[in-house]
Amino acid sequence: MTDSTSVLPLRHTAPAVVVRRRVQPRPAVDIDRMTRYHGGTYSHTVDRIVFTDGTSARTDLIRLNPGIAAYSLDFHGIAPTRPSSYRIDTWSAVPHLRSRDPREVQVDWILRNSVPRLSTVELSRRLREAGHLSGRGNISEHEAIAATQAAIWRLTNGLELDTRARTEPVRVRRDGDGVTVEFDEALELGGYTLELVASESVTVTLHKSDDGRTWREVPSSLLFAGASGTQRKALGVGATVGGHRFYRLSVAGPGKPATIGDVDFWLNGTSTYRNADRIVMLYRYLLDGAARARTTAPGLNVATAVLADGVVGPLQLSVADSAALSAEGAELLDAEGNKLTGPVEPGGVFYLRPQPGAGSARVRVTVPGTEDGYGGRVLTGIAGDGQSPMFTPVALAVPAALVVDFHLRWSTPRALPHRSRRTRSAARSA
Repeated sequence: MTDSTSVLPLRHTAPAVVVRRRVQPRPAVDIDRMTRYHGGTYSHTVDRIVFTDGTSARTDLIRLNPGIAAYSLDFHGIAPTRPSSYRIDTWSAVPHLRSRDPREVQVDWILRNSVPRLSTVELSRRLREAGHLSGRGNISEHEAIAATQAAIWRLTNGLELDTRARTEPVRVRRDGDGVTVEFDEALELGGYTLELVASESVTVTLHKSDDGRTWREVPSSLLFAGASGTQRKALGVGATVGGHRFYRLSVAGPGKPATIGDVDFWLNGTSTYRNADRIVMLYRYLLDGAARARTTAPGLNVATAVLADGVVGPLQLSVADSAALSAEGAELLDAEGNKLTGPVEPGGVFYLRPQPGAGSARVRVTVPGTEDGYGGRVLTGIAGDGQSPMFTPVALAVPAALVVDFHLRWSTPRALPHRSRRTRSAARSA
């Protein structure tokens, strides 16, 4: 007995569309090879920074040929003593950073918001806007490089830059006559400010001491205060020449006792910190900004996507900036069903027309690298094959285009066999 069948057209069901994402940074410019040469005479951008444990280090941009600026990603790395080749790689290719993945977006933020990606003029403008820099002068290039490198080492090696003010006393003693402070080191003061509570006019005098027992009045330190509030007194040049560890502010008046509240000092002709003031300011600014940085790697929403009439979609792109799309195994269509020719904006919808019978395709999303554009990934430079693995890995301070590959897969509906009435009747007879 024969059994004839007929085939119905494909049913337009909604097969599940699944997507897998692979994120990778790419240099925005072609870089075929990189070479690091042994540093010779120190450049004009070398500086020195001090850490909280008292150790210090020299800082400078790492310059790779051809004209690529970079920062060290490992404080303990070794600089090559002869020309050495480097290759472009990713954050995870640096062994000691694999457990610090969340830090990548922070380091990327630092690279995009400091020199050489920004000029010192623009960087200074941003520092003033954020309240980290006062005055008209701009941060210097060597100061900016030092602060940037220090911030990166904080994230990659846990090294803390010394940011404690030298004018912060290690001991403060108060009594009925005033306030005595002791510093970590002998300091030459430029002046002081204090909060005063007094019911009538009083005088405030500053004394200095090397041992906390023998005191001498500081010339030109006498302050006449006619009322309560913040009082400020600048000292003459050389008033505390040589520096002293102990200082005492005493208050006197004919009436009721006055009280000295908060006291602050500033230094004469030197940095407030063990590092240059502007290095500390930029270091804090960069770490504050990096702490707020969040990666928003492009995503693809396939929740409502179906295969219907030979088209897969809708596919909605989640991205911070407009992005260029390309596809393998399918043709890209816009929301109207026309061939997609331009970039897709954030939240944009597109479709795929896969090749006949195909159950998968790849969509590549490329977000151009710009100074203020999307970030989150760091291009690293790693010593090439045959080079020492101890050579310092570096973070390239170059614009990076972010490339994300979305591998989509769906189930293709099968044609369902359908028996005619004649065939079923014949089967029952048999």
